[in-house]
Amino acid sequence: MPHIVSGMMLLVIIMSNIKSSYKKFNYGKVFQSLCFSLEPKLIVEFGILQGYSLDCFVKHSKASIVANDLFDDFPFNAADRTFIEEKFKGVDNLKINKKNFYDSVDDYEDNSIDILHIDIANTGDTYEFAIQNYLPKVKGVMVLEGGSEERDNIEWMVKYDKPKIQPVLKKYNNDVIITVLEDFPSLTLIKNDTAV
Repeated sequence: MPHIVSGMMLLVIIMSNIKSSYKKFNYGKVFQSLCFSLEPKLIVEFGILQGYSLDCFVKHSKASIVANDLFDDFPFNAADRTFIEEKFKGVDNLKINKKNFYDSVDDYEDNSIDILHIDIANTGDTYEFAIQNYLPKVKGVMVLEGGSEERDNIEWMVKYDKPKIQPVLKKYNNDVIITVLEDFPSLTLIKNDTAV
């Protein structure tokens, strides 16, 4: 008798093989905990790559999930849209878009996003733009890859002289609530002090 695997079980098997710098320190538990504590209605993600964080959101939330990526328009470590759409086929509460983080601010109303995850080769400029433009859209928490001193000094940040993230965090430290999980690649959680 052939072994039959359900679509969701197959997704779990495939996703366990997905490469992500988040896996080493099990940052998936952070995404799971946020879903549990915030009971989100809307989760927005920019930067999908192989779908590690997206898989966490799909597994642990019934929220509407909007996943955005540049896919083949990103010249470096790009997500494969066909791969992602195949892996998440049949997930009814998920919409996958080809969208640019910097051009999509107006897609969201103020205080409409419960969890916003940004993982797009983040630099200090990404953080600055996110805090200035996206944080008003977030009623829960904004989660960004990076934020530690070690992450600020990785090879590509130094080689291309990218603006460091830590000075941006220091700049806004008195205006918003910031928590940095230091284990590489690090993860930063930001919310308004009026956020729930």
